[in-house]
Amino acid sequence: MVKKGMRLKDLEGITGYSKSHLSQILNGKDCYLSTAQDIALALGEKVDYLWPDYFHNDRPWRPS
Repeated sequence: MVKKGMRLKDLEGITGYSKSHLSQILNGKDCYLSTAQDIALALGEKVDYLWPDYFHNDRPWRPS
């Protein structure tokens, strides 16, 4: 997110997810594909770029 110049507050406004929820995901909380897709879209990236191992694990998924 820093690379994109985006803060949690900005991402919150775009995705509709709370800053608390986003922070939990970025710190390892389970993340469903739809949530990962929303975050990736907001950042202008693909899910597999942001979370390269996403499709190699069972859902719900936890970032490594």
